[in-house]
Amino acid sequence: MNLGTINGHLGGNIGRFGGTWTNVVDLSETDNKTQSVREDLTPEDIVNGKLAYVMGFKQLIGTDKYPSPLNAEEVNYVGDAGYATMYDKANDWALNGDATAYIAAFDGKKYLQLTEVKDVPAGAAVILKGSYYNKLATTATSDVTANELRGTDAEMVSDGTQYCLAKYDDTVGFYRVAEGTAIAAGKAYYQSTSGVKAFYFGNGDATSIQTIDNAQKTTEDAIYNIAGQRLNKVQKGINIINGKKVLY
Repeated sequence: MNLGTINGHLGGNIGRFGGTWTNVVDLSETDNKTQSVREDLTPEDIVNGKLAYVMGFKQLIGTDKYPSPLNAEEVNYVGDAGYATMYDKANDWALNGDATAYIAAFDGKKYLQLTEVKDVPAGAAVILKGSYYNKLATTATSDVTANELRGTDAEMVSDGTQYCLAKYDDTVGFYRVAEGTAIAAGKAYYQSTSGVKAFYFGNGDATSIQTIDNAQKTTEDAIYNIAGQRLNKVQKGINIINGKKVLY
């Protein structure tokens, strides 16, 4: 790996490639790139983990100044949707980078309340939110006893009661998967026999997941938007219901 600054003049060509080159990335804002140089990254991506992920190198985000194949920590990517699930049966771990982990607990009525955890004990299924991160070994101390999420350490076949993370029509949520569908190893899921099609959440400062079911609303379920205006029914986006921020 070579990482450095090349000085030249506007409109000029700076050298030529000889032989076989892979993962050539230009972090500058110069124009007229050629020879299949990747140019969608920025200098900030050197330190936030993206460059390391793209190049298949390693980097302890926030500590290692540059990515390198000689560094110790692998960089992972949550995914284009900004959310993912994870399940590790054997190891305690913590996140480093801009990703956060959440458990989901039923509040006794109809909400799944998302709670951020600072670390993840072995056997706890979690939702990840963010982008690039390191998964670091630790001794976890977070209380996850209220977690409603489950996980599998081997590929399993759904019996039709499992909900898995997916994105449809730009809406990220837990969607019920058909009986016989494979659920990949290392993933989390939510299980229910209610027959509801999906539990939605997505971008924004949401603290709960709830089904979209206006018929089940009662008169005590006051609904507001984030501007404080009372609504007759839930709308797509963040709704405030009984003081809880719920994203539909």
